[in-house]
Amino acid sequence: MSHATVDEAPRPRMMLSVAEVATELGCGRDTVYALLASGQLASVRVGERLRRIRRPDLEAYIEGLPLSPVTEYR
Repeated sequence: MSHATVDEAPRPRMMLSVAEVATELGCGRDTVYALLASGQLASVRVGERLRRIRRPDLEAYIEGLPLSPVTEYR
């Protein structure tokens, strides 16, 4: 029997696939693979074929991004 309440949100997944990271970042899978290849984003291997990105590593990458100055467009 579960003791979960109605207002409890599901826990976010700790390990994300390349496709899931691409969705989170709003980019394509090729961009995520480029970030992995350059070392800007860390990943781990699960088994022989699966590559996963730990949520804390994704959050660290996002936190390390430089802020862009706001420019006015006309």
